Amino acid sequence: MSYPNSKVTWIASYPRSGNTWIRALISAYANDGEVDINGIMQTSDKDPSYFDGIVKKPIHNWSMSDQALVKPAAMLRMLEDAGGNLLLKTHDANIDVSGIAQIPHDITNAAIYIIRDPRDVALSFKNHYGLKTNAEAVEKLIDDKFMSRFPNNGLFVPQLSWKINFASWMRELPYPIYALRYEDLLEKPFEIFSEIIQFLKMDYDAELTRKTIDACTFDNMKRQEKKDGFRETVGNEFFHKGQAQRWKTELEPELQAKIVEAFKAEMSSVGYL
Repeated sequence: MSYPNSKVTWIASYPRSGNTWIRALISAYANDGEVDINGIMQTSDKDPSYFDGIVKKPIHNWSMSDQALVKPAAMLRMLEDAGGNLLLKTHDANIDVSGIAQIPHDITNAAIYIIRDPRDVALSFKNHYGLKTNAEAVEKLIDDKFMSRFPNNGLFVPQLSWKINFASWMRELPYPIYALRYEDLLEKPFEIFSEIIQFLKMDYDAELTRKTIDACTFDNMKRQEKKDGFRETVGNEFFHKGQAQRWKTELEPELQAKIVEAFKAEMSSVGYL
């Protein structure tokens, strides 16, 4: 298979970890610091129009193996259609499925990987997926085979467990990775977003950076969603709380312990323990 000169820079994360906020910041920075949540960069590796027709079997009848084999061709279609480099959102673990890399190295330029304390991810999961209990959310978080399909009965999202997703992106890879913690972006947004702009090799403007950060506050985006809706919402409200360390008061101690037991090494490596 031949590859175009254009390549993908991935905006990658486990679900409910700040991917949308990063994309909002990048989109607003490119739009003179103005944000429209329904104008946020939407391009993801799950656009069915680029997968459809590569094989005769309809998408709703695919297995994960079917999708895995088709994905590199779909990514080439996206790059050819774009006519240049692409920023693509993904929640996929950076793994091989049926012997095929789901983040194809040959068409990857770089990646930003956003990490969030899995104890807070569990709470956000409960709201996002409309689950009844925190325990249900934690079970998904620690399930090494966890996949969703988006939209319903559409393409698979092999996010797997928080641990596998984290390890797959934080290992040594043949392209540069800028890894950041969601909590650090909350605490020092100017410093972190300045680094992201420069990592992406965008023209850096400190005043525009500050304007962009001010526009992309969680409260501002939440207000926009309440007023106009948000096209990425799949269940309950998308912009729910967005806070750090909610787990200390909202997640049952036994569930906190279960997450730590499952992810202790990974959480320690990025300062959560």
